Amino acid sequence: MFKTLIKNPYFKEVIGFLKNKRLADNSYLVGGSVRDILLKRALIDLDFAIKGDSIKLARELAKKIKGSFVLLDEEFSIGRVVKDSVTIDFAELRGGSIENDLSERDFTINAMAITLSLDKIIDPFNGAIDLKNKLIRMVNEENLKADPLRILRAYRFYATLGFSIDETTHEALRKNAPLLKFVARERIKEELWKILSVSESSRTVELIIEDKLFTAIFPLSSFTSLKTDLDALRILERLLEDPKKVFNYWRGLLSINILCSLKFACLFGFQSPSLIMKLKPSKKESRFIEKLKEAGEKIRKIENLIDKVRFIKNYENILYPALLYSISKDPMGVARAWFYQDLERFHKKVYLKNKRKLPLINGEELIKLGFEPSPLIGEILERIEMLVLMNKISKKEEALKEIEKFKLK
Repeated sequence: MFKTLIKNPYFKEVIGFLKNKRLADNSYLVGGSVRDILLKRALIDLDFAIKGDSIKLARELAKKIKGSFVLLDEEFSIGRVVKDSVTIDFAELRGGSIENDLSERDFTINAMAITLSLDKIIDPFNGAIDLKNKLIRMVNEENLKADPLRILRAYRFYATLGFSIDETTHEALRKNAPLLKFVARERIKEELWKILSVSESSRTVELIIEDKLFTAIFPLSSFTSLKTDLDALRILERLLEDPKKVFNYWRGLLSINILCSLKFACLFGFQSPSLIMKLKPSKKESRFIEKLKEAGEKIRKIENLIDKVRFIKNYENILYPALLYSISKDPMGVARAWFYQDLERFHKKVYLKNKRKLPLINGEELIKLGFEPSPLIGEILERIEMLVLMNKISKKEEALKEIEKFKLK
């Protein structure tokens, strides 16, 4: 059972470090690490409960292994060491004993510990049995109230592990959901993103909507109701299973942040730009969601070649997310896939080829042709650029003929 753990170089490093500090006998591997070991999942994060100054120790370990230190939670004395995409968390042992520490945790599957000698699993709440039965069960309701984020974490485990939620626990989650309004927005977003990163997140989102968690997370005025579009999210996730069923040229992958932001935008539609701001997003995320909403409105107004070129020019850096978002929001859905395929084909076969020809002429050359420095030069250059991208002209001589028309005007 512990073979992968024994071979883990970071686990060995921590054991050696704690032995030198004479803390190994009163320290434990806990929580998600134990859960993942029992589930035989890849062990990326190592969580330790230590009877000592955990933050100071985390700083020392980071320095020793040349990793990065992060103060994760000053209130609960949790320090994090990051090294080669592995995280090592040191938390101060709560309540003076491992049993008391585990009694304060969220769910039974996370309320287990392993001695660092690897000779004993401490499981006071039968978490191993719940793992076997694929069940999410709370340790007790008071622990949910103590840190309401745990309410949302239950749905995250529902999404990522594919487990069911114990009936009594589910009732406690629904009852205490309004407490989510007191949780730091950054923590809410982190859990939501973990849920949305799952390929079939719509299954979990549907349950979250039914249990009215979003109304607690995004409190709105009595004059405004929260709108969710679960169908759009489902369409998007079906498309993401195999994008090649619609798009012929897309070879890229979406980063986690882009993927989750895209799903968020599909789910909340026109409300998504204002709602994301309630979660304290990065500037990149908020701008991306705003651009998606904008692109979704503009794409419906494409009627001719000029509209098509302008759309691609304005949204080229988010073209595929914009197309995916727009299909998911299209009343005809995938039945109108030809429209989006045509945009993709034009971008690949015409737009990109012609873009490489730009610029055919610049502002200095226009001044030499007799134009005064003015906004007119910008208009001319934009006109020439559009004609090139539309595949109407491709040579400098043709551009000069178009410029003559401006002179005549």
